Amino acid sequence: MANNNYSEVIVVDLEATCWNTAEEKAANTSEIIEIGVCVLNVLTGEITKPAGLIIKPRQSKISPFCEELTTITQAMVDVGMSFEDGLDILRSDYGVGNRMMAGYGNYDKVMLTRQCTNYGVKPMFGPTYLNISAMATLKLKANKRVGLKSALNRLGLKFEGTPHRGVDDAIQAARVLWEIIK
Repeated sequence: MANNNYSEVIVVDLEATCWNTAEEKAANTSEIIEIGVCVLNVLTGEITKPAGLIIKPRQSKISPFCEELTTITQAMVDVGMSFEDGLDILRSDYGVGNRMMAGYGNYDKVMLTRQCTNYGVKPMFGPTYLNISAMATLKLKANKRVGLKSALNRLGLKFEGTPHRGVDDAIQAARVLWEIIK
């Protein structure tokens, strides 16, 4: 029986292998290289358990463009954990599958589902997935999607950490979510 806990939201942000040109993108498979995660207590706004799980891709390598964008190097992913081990941590340490999940946009849900399917692993979403980007766009009464940095700025917050690092982006997304729901 599921132990659904709605007082906490598991916020995720994924980083994946990426390339700069259309030719490179067509010739390579994008794979998750970091699962950024944290827990937002929706009663207090406290953000806990931040982690950046470095994942070793099975097929792709870190391009110079990807390294510059994310600061994740080939050496880091070479000693990273398997995708399956990362999912096990999400289940055991964060209760993913029984708790509400959120991400800044639908990319994270789509990418996680795609990689689960590609690897023959059962997708693991909780009872609800919140699109924080859509919520921020509505809250800010914007006429188009509001990016994470823009949402933070418009809510009077500054980005803390390194952009395009999963753990830092997850924390920033959690901060935006708290501003929306507090």
